Amino acid sequence: MKFIFLLLFCLTWGDYQHTDTVDLKILVTNINTLKGSIELGVFNNSKTFLKKGGEYKTYSQKVTSDTIIFYLNGLKKDDYAITIYHDINSDNKCNMSFWGIPSEPYGFSRNFKPKYSKPTFDDCKINTCEILPIIISLID
Repeated sequence: MKFIFLLLFCLTWGDYQHTDTVDLKILVTNINTLKGSIELGVFNNSKTFLKKGGEYKTYSQKVTSDTIIFYLNGLKKDDYAITIYHDINSDNKCNMSFWGIPSEPYGFSRNFKPKYSKPTFDDCKINTCEILPIIISLID
């Protein structure tokens, strides 16, 4: 019996190691307003990080509860930085204050919380081979 389990484990592990893609589960928490949508951007390049249209992939999900799960399937194994914002007023943009700070709830992978400036790609970078699942709490 132990041999069969070991054989199955080795066969499964071998398949896991040879795949070029990964599926990520992103859990978004701390949603305080049950309207609008959560917008998620996946960045794979430090040069395009936080630039409009610079996302590698984008996802959107209507808010129906205080926690939402995104399933990102078939991503290439790589380094990524993930951004989210809660588009409460459904105007399809992350509204900003005069100072350039989001006026709608937002968040970053690694739960990075910026203090004095925008985060960098490296501040938020995750490697798809290391961290599963990813939990991001919105910042109000």
